[in-house]
Amino acid sequence: MKKIIYSIAIFMAVVSFSGCTDFFNPVTNDVLLEKSYVGQYGELYSGYMGITASVQAVADKGSFLEGLQGDLLEPTDNAPREMWDVYNHATDLNNNTLADPKGYYNVILNANDYINHIFKYYQKDSATLSKTTLDGLVGGALRYKAWAYLMLAKIYGEAIYLDNPLTSYQDINQYPVLKFDEIIEKCRQLVETGVNGVNGKGDIQWSAALFPNQGASATSLSWDRICPPAECLLAEIYLYQNDYQKVKENCLKLITSGGAQQSYQLNLWGGNGQWAPNNYAFARYEHIAVAFYNYSLHQTNHLIDYYSNTYPNKYYLRPTTVAMKRFENQYTSGGALGDKYRGNGVTYKMVNGAWVLEKFLAGNETSTTIYTNDVQFCLYRAADIHMYLIEALIGLGQFDQALPLLNNGIGSYYDNTAGKFNHPFEGYPATLFKADNTRGANQGVRFRVSLGNVGLFALNSKTAIDTLVNMRRLDSLLVEEECLEFAGEAKAFYTMNRMARRWSNTAQNSWAQKWIDRVGTANPNNLWGSDVQNVWAGKVGAKYTNGSGTKVASSLSTDLNNWFIKYKLN
Repeated sequence: MKKIIYSIAIFMAVVSFSGCTDFFNPVTNDVLLEKSYVGQYGELYSGYMGITASVQAVADKGSFLEGLQGDLLEPTDNAPREMWDVYNHATDLNNNTLADPKGYYNVILNANDYINHIFKYYQKDSATLSKTTLDGLVGGALRYKAWAYLMLAKIYGEAIYLDNPLTSYQDINQYPVLKFDEIIEKCRQLVETGVNGVNGKGDIQWSAALFPNQGASATSLSWDRICPPAECLLAEIYLYQNDYQKVKENCLKLITSGGAQQSYQLNLWGGNGQWAPNNYAFARYEHIAVAFYNYSLHQTNHLIDYYSNTYPNKYYLRPTTVAMKRFENQYTSGGALGDKYRGNGVTYKMVNGAWVLEKFLAGNETSTTIYTNDVQFCLYRAADIHMYLIEALIGLGQFDQALPLLNNGIGSYYDNTAGKFNHPFEGYPATLFKADNTRGANQGVRFRVSLGNVGLFALNSKTAIDTLVNMRRLDSLLVEEECLEFAGEAKAFYTMNRMARRWSNTAQNSWAQKWIDRVGTANPNNLWGSDVQNVWAGKVGAKYTNGSGTKVASSLSTDLNNWFIKYKLN
């Protein structure tokens, strides 16, 4: 009976809160200060949803910043000066509202405030709030905080580190400013260690809490996807720290969660023509962490407004020619030219005589309905975790595993009679990529959209130097694939930066030590240098048609710090 009462209390608290027109629409113009809660049990849940709201309020920003800094987006003639300044990599973006990181700090301060109050509540009333629920709520808050700091690291390269709520307006300069690698390590600690003996791995199964004794549905299951799982965050964190074995472990753990029926698998469910709805409709097998927006609840973002040229939208941003060419130059598995299921008509499209970034717009497109789209923005989806796994396998030198996952999948490696995978996947659990009969086995990142194989040259690596050279080549190949798979999802430019840093003069390369030792020189073939940085700087510079390309490319080639937005915090 107590469990039923608690479930009803949770349900009523959240539903009543979500019914308000301001739910998930917080005002983010002011820095969040400490609030007076938690006083009642229901506020434990509405407070958690407040952090979710602050994530939702800033989620779309990454799409615009990453696209403008990278080679995906360019401003239209309608765009304000602030967008042009980000696009041109201006060195002074202070007071630029698009570049302002305040929204990410609101997530952090909201999380700090919530964590502080929930521990106070638990000390006062541990009978009502169980340890399991405490771990789940604090764990989610810590993961939100880690996500926000990861975004600050990727966008700005530095961040003010805040561990406590702000009780008054004060000089922000009294807090430490952490550089890129220091932020990444702090993110790891938030998830692995946490605070007050509670780490960031605990979770709440919201579908069961909000919809007790009901069957699974898109509505109920989507509530379980509002916060990034620990494995997602850790996989990305460990990629930046070049700890590929831990990346692999976290990816496999997440992909297998739920068994064969509910795993995050790249199978026929999301293949070919079914890939497109991943960007604007809930996809149970694809979506891991999503910022949902419901028009009927007045939840809004700028994705439609900025990308659509259908009245009354603003049409500030459009795809670049070089970005569209990347899709056009892909070869299908049958040898034809063009990325049919992710390219023209899906990721981008000619509308009203002009190119638009289409992937978030396709639900309702007429002038009378486009504003009603329940647009969503994925923080992580199944393709992310598979790409992380592939990158880790490349870093481990396991090309024979990485390339099938990138290309046509590993279904053919499964022995139905023996109930296990054959070499080189014999250590992988049988449920990992063996889906139910209706959706088939793992298709691979490219083959699920019917594209041909790439990177097969690496299978011929015979020496240590071959291995190292092909690692670098495959890393760059992965960036190209991310540009295709995650266009507009705030991923590709930051992966370019990660690769440039990994192969830079100052990179920590102990992860490759066994191959370096076999070659017998500290930097064989000068693989660690400025080559990768220069390649991607040139790719970004190639999008400019106004003469700025050379200047931008030179800036990105000169200094890795120039890959970050400069925004002075005070």
